[in-house]
Amino acid sequence: MVGECTLWRYCKMSVLTIFLFSTFYFYNARRVHSSSPSPNSLELKPQPNPSEPKLQPTESPGLNLPLSTTRHPLSPPYPYPYKFLLNPQEKCQKQKPFLVLLVIARSPDINSRLIIRETWGNESIYKDVAVVTVFLVGVSVNVTDRVQEQLEEEMNTYGDLVQQDFTDTYSNLTLKTLMGMEWISKYCPDASYVMKIDSDMFLNVDYLVHHLLQPGLPVRQNYFTGFIVANRGPIRDKKLKWYVPKEVYPNDTYPPYPVGAGYAFSADMAKKIYDVAQTIRVVSMEDAFMGICLYEMKIPPTNPLNPYIFNGYRVDYKLCLFNKLIAVHGYSGEELRDVWKDFWAKRSGCKD
Repeated sequence: MVGECTLWRYCKMSVLTIFLFSTFYFYNARRVHSSSPSPNSLELKPQPNPSEPKLQPTESPGLNLPLSTTRHPLSPPYPYPYKFLLNPQEKCQKQKPFLVLLVIARSPDINSRLIIRETWGNESIYKDVAVVTVFLVGVSVNVTDRVQEQLEEEMNTYGDLVQQDFTDTYSNLTLKTLMGMEWISKYCPDASYVMKIDSDMFLNVDYLVHHLLQPGLPVRQNYFTGFIVANRGPIRDKKLKWYVPKEVYPNDTYPPYPVGAGYAFSADMAKKIYDVAQTIRVVSMEDAFMGICLYEMKIPPTNPLNPYIFNGYRVDYKLCLFNKLIAVHGYSGEELRDVWKDFWAKRSGCKD
């Protein structure tokens, strides 16, 4: 009997202990839960959004020319700090030339330069205006050391070569022309006019000076003239040397431009073209690139009254016909020498 009472008393104490412990546990759990804010009661503060990246310009303002940091293999490397290897700085120091002739020449082709110096590039035969002739060359692809030695000897003799350290190739004609623009802007800025011309051309400097440029008139500004072509597009045939891929020039047409065999411009345009060329993609078609530069500057080329005074194609020699033309393509070597000898001796016999 005593054992049963003891067991009963022990059971009651155990139940009471369990009850008190459970009550204490649930009370504290409820207190903790009620003191923590519910998800719905949290104040949702606006989080700052990361700033969106600003779109960078992918086209030039005037033309659809992507400004890419990766140069296409067929896009001439430019801008680039090319160095002058040959530089006749003194050419314009003692005179203010009315006309500078920038002659595009191949570095190994000494004979063509010699004949041009004897014919239309001979500065001494023009008595009433100052004419300066310089030849624009690059670094020869073949036999570089020997050709460079010959160029330096030629420079010492004639003092009329302008050369920078880019390769002398057809695809770098734009670089060669831009070198000429840089040279004019830095070393001959007081010139009035410039004629850029290829080395396989007949050039009538007298007609250019006295009938087109006219020394008696104020020097023009923003003037660029030649045989102007419009609505001409890039050539997409990979087999041709004039091929321009869409990655280099995506547009279907070029702005109006002067045919590259020969064109004239006021000397103030040299620096303007050189400057704008630092900001846009250069294309290997030199004359088309001049049109692109003019377009970017909003300076349209000027059509001469008779555009055929600039001939980018060959015309058979006739004395009095050539007396009223400025440039004719396809004359070089001994043929140029012979034609010039006849022309210079007999030109005064032609009627105006």
